[in-house]
Amino acid sequence: MQLSLPEILLIVVGGVVELGLLVAAWVVLFRTSSERLTLPKWAWAVICLVQFVGPIAFFAAGRKPRAVMDVAAPRADGEATTQRALNDLYGDR
Repeated sequence: MQLSLPEILLIVVGGVVELGLLVAAWVVLFRTSSERLTLPKWAWAVICLVQFVGPIAFFAAGRKPRAVMDVAAPRADGEATTQRALNDLYGDR
C-alpha cells in the first residue's frame, strides 16, 4: 500500500503537532510547582506520553488555578490598590 502525497503530509503535520504538544506540556509540567498539580509529576509525565490526548488532558485538568490576590486590600499608607491604579491611569480627579 502506497500513501499519496497529501496523506504523507497529513501524517507529518500530525506528528509535528503531537510532538509540539508533548514538549510544551513537559516544559510547563516541570516548571510548575508540585503543589499546583492535580497529580504527581511522574504521573502527568506518563499521561502526556499517551498519543495526542495526554498533553491536552494535562493542559485542561493538570494544574490548579493560582490563588488570586485581593486587589482592593489597602496598602500601609491606607490607599487601596484599586484607587491607586485609577489615579495612575486617570490622574487625580
